[in-house]
Amino acid sequence: MPKLSIFPSSLSTSRSFTSVLSRDNLKQHAIDCGALKRERKFSMSDYILSSLSLMSKSTEKSEFTLCSVHNAYLRFCRKAGKELISHKCIHKQLQSENTLKVIKNMLSELMTASFGKSFLKKIKKFISGDLKSLLIKLGVDDIILVDGTEIDLSYSCADNFDCKGKGRPHADGTPPRPGLKLHIAFSLVKQSFVYVEITEAVGSERDSVLVDRFKNSLIICDRGYVDEELEQRINESGILYLIRGKLSTAATIDKAFGDDGKTIPEFKGKRVNKLPSHTCADLNVTFDSGHKSRVIVRYNVNCSDDDKRSILRTNIPRNILGAKQIYLLYRLRWAIELFNKANKRSNCLKSINSANENIILSFILLSLAVSVIKTFTGLKCIIGKGLEWISMLKLHKQNECFETLFKALLYRKLSTVYQIFKELLDDIALLCQRTKPSNRDAVKLKDLPTLVWQIINQPNPSAKIA
Repeated sequence: MPKLSIFPSSLSTSRSFTSVLSRDNLKQHAIDCGALKRERKFSMSDYILSSLSLMSKSTEKSEFTLCSVHNAYLRFCRKAGKELISHKCIHKQLQSENTLKVIKNMLSELMTASFGKSFLKKIKKFISGDLKSLLIKLGVDDIILVDGTEIDLSYSCADNFDCKGKGRPHADGTPPRPGLKLHIAFSLVKQSFVYVEITEAVGSERDSVLVDRFKNSLIICDRGYVDEELEQRINESGILYLIRGKLSTAATIDKAFGDDGKTIPEFKGKRVNKLPSHTCADLNVTFDSGHKSRVIVRYNVNCSDDDKRSILRTNIPRNILGAKQIYLLYRLRWAIELFNKANKRSNCLKSINSANENIILSFILLSLAVSVIKTFTGLKCIIGKGLEWISMLKLHKQNECFETLFKALLYRKLSTVYQIFKELLDDIALLCQRTKPSNRDAVKLKDLPTLVWQIINQPNPSAKIA
């Protein structure tokens, strides 16, 4: 399976998402991509809109089938007085690679409509004061979290996908399935993905960090995504990075500092992987290749055994953020974990019951389109209502509200869609405001506003150290 990359079609010019989702626009995409030569019985635009309406619900795996999506489209046709066609005819249309191109183009255009430059300026006026302070301290415009999430396919897909049965073994003892992996670049400012790459589940993660796609940003990612060569390229590009390193990191310590900002001379010349397990230190190191880096070694007794020790590699200057701040900064990756969880629970980010590659990918992209629209609506609410934070997890759960919006796009005139959208913003402001985090989330720093506050207010004894 070739890689499939999705990113905004443009960031300089954009249209409203209602224009992107209009029947005329979707029909034009279908014509341009060769998916529709003459619209007779099957309407590509109506099928996409009826699918989005169904996928805005919390659909159980057993209910998320091609049959249920086809039936949703046929219910619309019946209500609109259009001629009905068989499931087989619909299925044949979906198998076309041109149909996948239509949906990919729509998603790229939605990302442009949702996160264009003009809208981004408005977002930055209303983001949390603590998050704004963190961005200013780092000297970046955004913090990009890179992570992957796997989607199990049906066993019948083994003949159509290269990874076959090489996926991860399941905890319940069932054999590993073929799978796809979504490599997601998540913007902390936009609270949504700005780039997605879909590969086989066994593909190389390092090929999915595209340095040239991010400017003036901090990239935070797991160790699977970056090796020394890529780390050097990121550093040379002028981008900040924070990467989880291996516990077996083999590098020679040039200089070491403690949490009090004082040097630890006895660590000089030692190897990082030879330090005592309870060590907390901020190190300048040189790898065997000659590559130099800043390495943070932390021991946290409150974590589980597997997570007590942490090795973090970064090029963030020591006078900007201290070792404890860097350790907390890496915890921001929890935001992308929540994002993936919300998409799987509320936006049908799962494999449809098909063995056809184009059909499976089409429905994954439709799920991401629902996610973009929900996030955009939440950001519009923040701007319109003057809010600092809303719960994106709660936002993605408001399926009934969004189902009403998608049905309006399908059945109603544009003036009615605008009115329903306005009412939706009121509902989000009422239902999705953040509440005080539980004691458990507060202690484990799984509440984003609390975590950002901690990073900003953590003292940095190394601030005066060059």
